[in-house]
Amino acid sequence: MTLDDSLRSLSLDYLHLLINGQGFSDVTFSVEGRLVHAHRCILAARSLFFRKFFCGPDPSVDLAGGSGLSPRGLNPQQVIPVNSVGYEVFLLMLQFLYSGQVSIVPQKHEPRPNCGERGCWHTHCTSAVDLALDILSAARSFGVEQLALLTQVSFPCFQTQTLSLSLSRLVCE
Repeated sequence: MTLDDSLRSLSLDYLHLLINGQGFSDVTFSVEGRLVHAHRCILAARSLFFRKFFCGPDPSVDLAGGSGLSPRGLNPQQVIPVNSVGYEVFLLMLQFLYSGQVSIVPQKHEPRPNCGERGCWHTHCTSAVDLALDILSAARSFGVEQLALLTQVSFPCFQTQTLSLSLSRLVCE
């Protein structure tokens, strides 16, 4: 087994822990009404934001957009509301934190909200660009700079006109 194979295996093991690890999880988030189970040690190891959220003395770190919820003293049954990002983006960010890998550009022909084209390759639709922009915003908010860089690198995959429209919409909001 090569070093790359070993790292790939470790990455997949962590990803399986995220997907199937409710029994071992020690933190639960509520995102758009759905529960997401995770592991503080992995989140804190991979994100300065989560490290501060779970361990630091900084009371200004907040996932709920101003609820003032403090993570210190949380028990595993307590649910942390996340209102700053959507469910899909939160899961993609966790996927990256757990495995170091994520697909920013949706798979061709994968149904996307606001993309009614059958067989779309998602290189020209605003839905895919909007997803990438949301991932970039979440990566920056949660201090996952590697994900932010990966997302920025994916932007050349999108046609310039669609990217300009999505960016202008983001600036205007």
